[in-house]
Amino acid sequence: MSQPATIPLASRSWKDIRQGVSPHAMSKEGRRRMVFASVKFAALCVFVFGGIWAAVEVYQTWESDPARLKEPVKAVPLRQIVFATDGVLERAWLDQTLALPASASLMTLDLSALESRLLASGQVQSVVLRRRFADNTLMVTVQERTPVARVMVQIGEASPRMRLVARDGVVYEGVGYERTVLERLLWLDGIQLRRTAKSGFEPIEGMERVAGLLTAAQGLIPLLCADWQVLSLARLASDQEIIVRSQEIPEIIFEARGDLPRQLAKLAYIVESLKAHDAPPVKRVNLALGGQVPVELQDSTPLKPARSSLPKTTSQPKQRRDF
Repeated sequence: MSQPATIPLASRSWKDIRQGVSPHAMSKEGRRRMVFASVKFAALCVFVFGGIWAAVEVYQTWESDPARLKEPVKAVPLRQIVFATDGVLERAWLDQTLALPASASLMTLDLSALESRLLASGQVQSVVLRRRFADNTLMVTVQERTPVARVMVQIGEASPRMRLVARDGVVYEGVGYERTVLERLLWLDGIQLRRTAKSGFEPIEGMERVAGLLTAAQGLIPLLCADWQVLSLARLASDQEIIVRSQEIPEIIFEARGDLPRQLAKLAYIVESLKAHDAPPVKRVNLALGGQVPVELQDSTPLKPARSSLPKTTSQPKQRRDF
């Protein structure tokens, strides 16, 4: 019996698969992608070679004539100055101190020299100068000192002038303060100012302790402290004592290194106790002796003279009490 002949099936390829896109459309899209890729490659080549050429030109210019690179930046004028402070200085003071010409350029400003001008006044404790090239602006930010006392200064034959003293002992002229603020400051006494090479004065030593005393007094005994007028440092270096003079009590002695709030509390107690007992006015209170506080009173009751040759009034002996 004869077997039927086996006819092999024809092999199939991807060309036999029906496609929804015509060969013409595919070839058109492919050409578009190829053109786009060619343009991108050409643009990248132009960008790379252009950057290399610019770098070479800049390097050659810097080597041969570096001033040409700075001229365009120097030609841009300073547009404005932005001023910020935590104190009382105003913009007019800043413009007068900096004294910049109208044609000043932001790039050519010597920030170190400008900083020295601002710090020379003494009222400025720190300053930050910053260039802002986006709008050609100079940013000026200063931190001012706060006065804690005042002193009269006479230089040569000139008339005495008032100067302010900050917490760190720096002596400066002071600009922009209200008169009422200055009148509340105590006068300093018992100090010797020493001139510096820059026509200023060396800082006064011990002002940190003075500022601590005044701050504590303003918080604990504001009414008594408002009557204080003069603060002497004559015995600060030798005996560590600060002397305060007021209208009500001519002399109050504090221990500079002691517990100032405790000394102020004792002072308030003494004043209230003496007023409650109708005691004579107080002449001196010494708070620098620790436990016992000597209080010297002054008697305002006059005595009749025994003879006409005696003075019109004679004071009784001074009274002294220990608290």
